[in-house]
Amino acid sequence: MYHHIKKLMYTVQVGTPDPRFGNMLLEQFGGANGELAAAMQYSIQGLNCDDPERKDMLMDIGTEELSHLEIVGTLARMHLKPMKNNRESAEVDPLIAIAGGGGVALHNSMGDAWTADYLKITGELDVDLRSDIAAEARAKIVYERLINFSDDPGTIDALQFLMTREITHMKAFTAALESLGKDRFSIGSIPPTPELVDQYFDDSTGTGDRGEPNARGPWNAGGSWQLVEAPAFSALKSEEKGTRHPTEENGSGRKSARQ
Repeated sequence: MYHHIKKLMYTVQVGTPDPRFGNMLLEQFGGANGELAAAMQYSIQGLNCDDPERKDMLMDIGTEELSHLEIVGTLARMHLKPMKNNRESAEVDPLIAIAGGGGVALHNSMGDAWTADYLKITGELDVDLRSDIAAEARAKIVYERLINFSDDPGTIDALQFLMTREITHMKAFTAALESLGKDRFSIGSIPPTPELVDQYFDDSTGTGDRGEPNARGPWNAGGSWQLVEAPAFSALKSEEKGTRHPTEENGSGRKSARQ
């Protein structure tokens, strides 16, 4: 059950309205990494969650994101207000000024309508929590960039609050994921193919005319990693030797044996 309290979670104050910046703010209102997408994603994940404890967390954070949506919408509305009666301001974005009357709408800063395609919901709690951590990280970066493009103290204060809460949520989602006690790479119930899972395909190889030298790091060296030559190169070498790959199809569409 939702109940609207007629008070913002964070009081918004704007000194000098900036319609162009108001348009940028719409990215966090109706954009892919915005507050509505977050609110819907976490809330629907919560509705689908059979784990009562983590369901409670998802519903808590999903509800808070609706409060953030209200803050962003209020902030954007204050910056967009000059569009209602000022021709020069209205020309910043005719869609907002003419179709929306200088108010907010569920679209991003480019005028693209909000869509449920933004949501990442699988019904697998650990997978969804990983998506949520990434969503908070993306939103944090968007707020950081918005702060860098504003010189209004009140606006910056509100954005700083919102940006900080993204980190809070990231911490909560991370703790919830770790509390499941699952191995980091244990996804679903079907195990991966033992040897194949540790093979790193060297698919961007070559020096000189063929490209830059290969890089080695903990993502492809040490531990159980096995560096494997690029499959494309293996195919080329087979062709140079006049051989064909066992699974290569002949002209009749049938699998041909190695010659």
